[in-house]
Amino acid sequence: MICYFDNNATTAMDRDLAGLMLSLCTEEYGNPNSIHSMGIRANKMLEEARLRVAKVLLADPREIFFTSSATESINWILRSCVAFRGKRKKVVTSAIEHKAVLNTLKDLKNTHEIEVVEVKPCRDGVIDSRKMLGMVDEETFLVSLMAVNNVTGSIQPFEEVGKVLRDRGVLYHVDAVQTIGKYPFAPAEAFCDFASFSAHKFHGPKGVGITYVKRGASIRAVVTGGGQEKALRSGTQNVPGIVVSSMAMERAVNSMEKTTTKLKGLKERLRLEVEKIGGVVNTAERSVSNTLNVSFPGVKSEVLANALSTDGVYVGISSACSSRSDSGQYVLDSMGLGAGIASSSLRISMSKFTTVEELEILVERLKKSVSLLKF
Repeated sequence: MICYFDNNATTAMDRDLAGLMLSLCTEEYGNPNSIHSMGIRANKMLEEARLRVAKVLLADPREIFFTSSATESINWILRSCVAFRGKRKKVVTSAIEHKAVLNTLKDLKNTHEIEVVEVKPCRDGVIDSRKMLGMVDEETFLVSLMAVNNVTGSIQPFEEVGKVLRDRGVLYHVDAVQTIGKYPFAPAEAFCDFASFSAHKFHGPKGVGITYVKRGASIRAVVTGGGQEKALRSGTQNVPGIVVSSMAMERAVNSMEKTTTKLKGLKERLRLEVEKIGGVVNTAERSVSNTLNVSFPGVKSEVLANALSTDGVYVGISSACSSRSDSGQYVLDSMGLGAGIASSSLRISMSKFTTVEELEILVERLKKSVSLLKF
């Protein structure tokens, strides 16, 4: 039996949506930019998917663009903001952002001589909005903040920051990748100019990213070519993936209340069991219901994760969206938790498919492995 607890890294697709995607790939595979009837049907499906996403996000369909991943969306947004910055040179972000944000800003700092200010979180992993806003001055042209942290599940004050920034003339990007199906998010209510999403985080397929660009916000093409996506993101659109992703997003949001209620109970049960084993909980009280980051001091996270894996239990140790040598330990380090806690941390992330039986197996395997490996 597979017990999968790494859903912040990627999720399983619903079988019916996977089947639909296969049929679209083998039967309705026309290029949406072709003028024949297959192309016209593909284009119709593409625009219906755009409308579906827009309705879920309470947005205008003209504000929705499709990419290959959230990483591409983030690169597109950040690089565009730098291109339109004028004489201002400062970006304010947090020290716990996904590497798609931090490393892109690092690259832009080296190539465009911008200043990047990374605000550290409080000990619970939540950014102090007053501290972040206090870093914003007349030189600031962009603020980028994640809504939910992928390593700890902590909910960030993205709405509070957005409310203040809307009157400051500063562009605002929200990394909303970990929100869909977990925490309410609508770009207009977050007062953001840009937002990024990843389909495979909410039971959609890999290879589909979604970008929200507020009407009137300046953005430029980074990927040029055939002029798809209103000449702003060239490349033939992945219609099967986009169609299925839009449906997965709709399902995730519509079932969020039911899923959240279920996962809250499982998360609390897990928290109590972890503490009984001698573990430390690193996730803040203000966090999404599917994520619990825990540490077992004296047991290296990689060793424990591998031991669990041999028993068919799969957990995360950091951000699986980075290379194996570039872990998410930096998030816990920035929280000031200490090397012993950070190096022994596991990220346990659940989904709508997680069962009580799977949780019981996880706890049993944790007890066995921790007792054997602790030094």
